[in-house]
This record gives sequence, C-alpha cells and structure tokens, in this order.
Amino acid sequence: MSRIYGKIFQVAYVVPNLDEAVSHWTQAMGVGPFYDFPLPLPFEELAVDERPAPLDEPIFGGVSISYSGDTMIELIQPGTAPSTYRDFLESGKSGVHHYGTWIEDYEATLARARADGVPVLLEGRLPLSRFAYLDTARDGLSPLVEVIKPLPPMVELFDMIRSNTAQWDGSDPRRTI
Repeated sequence: MSRIYGKIFQVAYVVPNLDEAVSHWTQAMGVGPFYDFPLPLPFEELAVDERPAPLDEPIFGGVSISYSGDTMIELIQPGTAPSTYRDFLESGKSGVHHYGTWIEDYEATLARARADGVPVLLEGRLPLSRFAYLDTARDGLSPLVEVIKPLPPMVELFDMIRSNTAQWDGSDPRRTI
C-alpha cells in the first residue's frame, strides 16, 4: 500500500462515544495525552461522495489525537451529517476505520485512485492540509485509506503532539489544540 498511497503514520478509529474512547486509550492502553480538535473544523473545501458539501457540515461530533511511538492514534465520533464515519457506525461497525498516509503529490495520487476506480468518499482542504478518504476497505483485509498532503503547520503541530506524548506522565490526559 505504501507504494501507491504513501507512508502510513496513523490508525484511526470511529467510535460512538469520544469521551469513553479517550478514557479507554489513556487508562487501559496507557496512550496519551489526547488532543481535541476545536470544532467545527475550518474547511476551505469539502466534498462528500464527490458532491460539494457546506463548509460547516457537522460531519464530526469530536476528534482527538495522540501518539503511541511514531504512530498517531485518531479517535473520531461522527457528527449528524452524512459521512463515511456515520455510515461506518450505522453499519454496525466501530473500531479501525482508516489508515492515514502522507503523500507528496496530492493531484497525482487522487488521479490514480480515480483512474483505478477507487471511490473518493470524503475530500477536503483545511488550513493545515489537503485530504481524501479512499474506499480501499475490504472486510477482514483492509480499512479505508486517508491520503494527506500536509502543510508545514500540520507537520509542526503533529511533531509537538508526538514530542509531548513521548514525555507524558499520565497527568492531564485530555487537552485542546
């Protein structure tokens, strides 16, 4: 997969309750601290199932990230709007939803995915990145892939979070970005 979609750096879970998920990861798994993204995210572009969506579409109920070593753990609670996250939970699933990857050439990666017939479930632009969720999921084989073209502020933010998690002593398990 790395040959096509870039280096995997993130394992993302879709959960019905973000508070319970963060508590589990910090207490039972010893991973933390988790950093909550302020919502709504400041989308500059947003498309769901290849159709433009309002920039304030409530696709997230909550998003929190941490690291275990060099692997980011992302926890996502779906919002009320249609999304791949909500579809995942409504299908009776929870848990690993996608792997996040870094890519260099966003346009070429998306062009190849579309040429290969890979559906783009969610695509957007934020001040920190461009991203797209590709439907590579096959039950029992692989989850979705989120390809991310990070901008320097995202790299800096994630480096700070990774550094803080490496020094975490178990106190202040949940923080805000």
